[in-house]
Amino acid sequence: MAAPPVLRDIFNAYRARLGDEDDGILFEDEQSPINRLDVLVYRPTSAVDMTSFATIGMAAEEMTRAPGPGGGGRTELHLRRRGPLTRIEEHAVAVQLANLALHPFITGAQLNWGHMIGFHEDFPTFPGCRAVFLAGPLSGDDTDYIHTSVGAVRIVNVVPITNAERERGRMLPPVDFARSLMEHADIFTGRPL
Repeated sequence: MAAPPVLRDIFNAYRARLGDEDDGILFEDEQSPINRLDVLVYRPTSAVDMTSFATIGMAAEEMTRAPGPGGGGRTELHLRRRGPLTRIEEHAVAVQLANLALHPFITGAQLNWGHMIGFHEDFPTFPGCRAVFLAGPLSGDDTDYIHTSVGAVRIVNVVPITNAERERGRMLPPVDFARSLMEHADIFTGRPL
């Protein structure tokens, strides 16, 4: 079955911005709210010492409109991790991103910039980080939205955080918290335990 036009638009935008992916991990389940989700993997290069992950599939459907800011809309997730990862680590990160992508469709809760979500275990390859902060652009080079044939698709940057960082984030406006994180920690790796 052909991909919906919105997903083709996102894929083409990723290609234009990030180049060809180095790998992709496919999650398919006809019983799932997202029947197909791809997690594209971009490995470090001589110019960029990051492994990057980008989802394609969430934006096939709009999230449910829920009370509060940012309800509804279409979203895809991005995550960056400093340095190279093994294929097993890449797969573990992709599984966690796939689970996070399902969250709004199973719970009816939104995924939007400024939100935080906790986990029972450390986020894969981010020791000490049992939660994530969902951020908008983290630098002037980051994409905030991809414009598609069905409208704008919000890009949400997934930033693993520690429990202490999560507590601090509850006391600050999201933009101030993101700035604080970037000033005090390397947000692209785990934190010292």
